[in-house]
Amino acid sequence: MRFHRLNNIVHRDFGYFFAGTTLIYAISGLAVNHVNDWNPSFVVHREPIQTAAPTKRSEVDDDWIKSILASLREQRSYRGHDFPSDGKVKIYLEDASVFINLATGVGEYEVVKRRHVLYQCNRLHLSPKSAWLVFSDLFAASLIVVTLTGLFVRKGKYILTGRCLALMTAGVLVPVIFMLFV
Repeated sequence: MRFHRLNNIVHRDFGYFFAGTTLIYAISGLAVNHVNDWNPSFVVHREPIQTAAPTKRSEVDDDWIKSILASLREQRSYRGHDFPSDGKVKIYLEDASVFINLATGVGEYEVVKRRHVLYQCNRLHLSPKSAWLVFSDLFAASLIVVTLTGLFVRKGKYILTGRCLALMTAGVLVPVIFMLFV
């Protein structure tokens, strides 16, 4: 089989096989690129609350915590509590938490929910484990193959000249400039 035909078959088949993975990584990459603007994996809902808080840390007990949770109609399982500072208590729940200033009774009720699909995509992208790590390494290697075979999809003496060469050079220079100067 001639080089050009084999090159195009490899380029096409790898491209089709990894199209879904490419989309997942691209979507996840866009999401995590903007982590300073939003939480790409979780939706966080915060609600201010006002309670009759004890004035001392020693007065925080199970009955007081149960009364706080009952006032919030909170059904999530209670996991524990601690004191991030002397004047504040944090109550841990399953997928939620409550922060209360003991001196003022002012607090915040925070519920955390996973974003559908994005959470799973981001986990694959950011924390590859076991078999997925092997697959993602194969995917990264396939991107190299798809890129290199893509350079030779066209036939003829003008494969790596003219517009093709200019675009390829620009595509290399942009990340190099950002690595060096930004």
